Amino acid sequence: MIKCILNDVNGSPKAEFCGEFVDSTFDGFYREGDVFKVKSDSEFIAASFDESQVCSIIYLQKKECSFPVPIGGSEDAYDRASWERGTHRILLREIDEDEACQMRNIALNSIDTPDNDAVFPHAHANFVTRGETVFWARNAIDGVCDNSSHGVYPYHSWAGGAREDLVYTLDFGREVEVHEVIFYLRADFPHDTYWKSLNIIFSDGEKVPVSFEMTADGQRAVLEKPKKTTTITLSDFKQASTPLSWAALSQLEVVGKYIKKEIETMEVRQASNAKDVKHYTTDRLREEFHIANLFTKDNVRMVYSHIDRIITAGLMPVFQTLKLEAGKELASEYFLERREMGCINIGGRGTVTVDGTDYVMEPRDGIYIGMGNKEISFTSEDPENPAKFYVSSCPAHKSYPIVKIDISKAKKVPCGSSADANKRIINQYIHPEVMQSCQLAMGLTQLEEGSVWNTMPCHTHDRRMEVYLYLDMGEDDVVFHMMGEPNETRHIVMHNEEAVISPSWSIHSGVGTKAYSFIWAMCGENQEFTDMDAVATKDLR
Repeated sequence: MIKCILNDVNGSPKAEFCGEFVDSTFDGFYREGDVFKVKSDSEFIAASFDESQVCSIIYLQKKECSFPVPIGGSEDAYDRASWERGTHRILLREIDEDEACQMRNIALNSIDTPDNDAVFPHAHANFVTRGETVFWARNAIDGVCDNSSHGVYPYHSWAGGAREDLVYTLDFGREVEVHEVIFYLRADFPHDTYWKSLNIIFSDGEKVPVSFEMTADGQRAVLEKPKKTTTITLSDFKQASTPLSWAALSQLEVVGKYIKKEIETMEVRQASNAKDVKHYTTDRLREEFHIANLFTKDNVRMVYSHIDRIITAGLMPVFQTLKLEAGKELASEYFLERREMGCINIGGRGTVTVDGTDYVMEPRDGIYIGMGNKEISFTSEDPENPAKFYVSSCPAHKSYPIVKIDISKAKKVPCGSSADANKRIINQYIHPEVMQSCQLAMGLTQLEEGSVWNTMPCHTHDRRMEVYLYLDMGEDDVVFHMMGEPNETRHIVMHNEEAVISPSWSIHSGVGTKAYSFIWAMCGENQEFTDMDAVATKDLR
């Protein structure tokens, strides 16, 4: 059900529209300060508030949105004649995920506004020429592709003046899959120049260079393979003219699809044979063992590994309450029917609620939740600094009590030395000397400044597998995670807040460009932290 109210500047309703599908007319004149307020039962709706607007499929992160009527200052970016007349057609329709997640132009949002923070896609830029309406960032995603002139609608565009330090960002609100990007550069030549190149930057930092020609035609950047991302940023603009002149973007189209939450909620990884791994390429190695995009807005991301049946999960509630639920992979009524779990908060302050009892989680707080607890939910206190709940879960045969463990209560084990560049503190959260669990062990290791090795000499432990989550890394820092059999080693490059599955036959080690932290979680035959098979450095290959 959609409920749409048109309010005046004082908040008094002028019209109201309700239904799963709204196709109605507002007979009357808009006044400055009028605003549409929409609430929906669905996260996706199709919307336009005037026949001159291109109807757009939009993602409502809070299941609500507002749209100020463009009268009294912003009308130059819209069809002024249409908004100033006395009859207006309102179109609103609920969209299910099947339709929302089809291939289409996922950049289109004709109701985007500069101060929008919960309706996606949303465009924003670091600079807008003179701050004028006709150059707003949203102009380039409203579906109007006329690029033959400049000025008021329909020739509005995004422009940043005669400069090259521009940054334009398109935020999709959640993870999408991008196949190609189409650019319509403003082509009012010779008034305009054009950008000869720029970089597309995805949310994981990957860059794709794009080159342009002096043409009014749409110019395509087709990706070699589909890219999962939450944002697209345009940067490193290079103009074709010297000295710098005027270049602008009339329209940006992104061919792709939103990713269904139910598809990505639980990803299953089968166990890999050590003999086969010797022949893996970098991409195949990452496909089997690397886990990215654990923390996306209001989403639950889980990877179920057949290696000891461990589940690695990331939850980042921003505006919504997130729940751990059992899917078909578990064949159970609820998530912990036959499992136990540990959770460490690596973000802002939040709350874990277990069967109606709240546990406030400060940054670096941990919690153990035993088998048999049914309803588990996660919330953040501040959307501007959301909690990030990192969860590890494994099968259990006995139930143990819930234990909240803040970092001060964890057992601290100093290890290594500065001389060996591996001085660190191991904080044992879920460990026999701290609390009881069935088979899960979990903790946080923090390297001191100047240390970069998380363990060397390295080791294996055939009795237990392990998952690492690397964190506290800068944007330009990486960790080279070492894995493979001691005589057939491999590495995986890790970025901040990415996880990696380490099979029991593999070495466990890593080296970073700077100090960092990592959360380790283990399950298998025993919980003896020191039960490991050391590998001498001279024996590594």
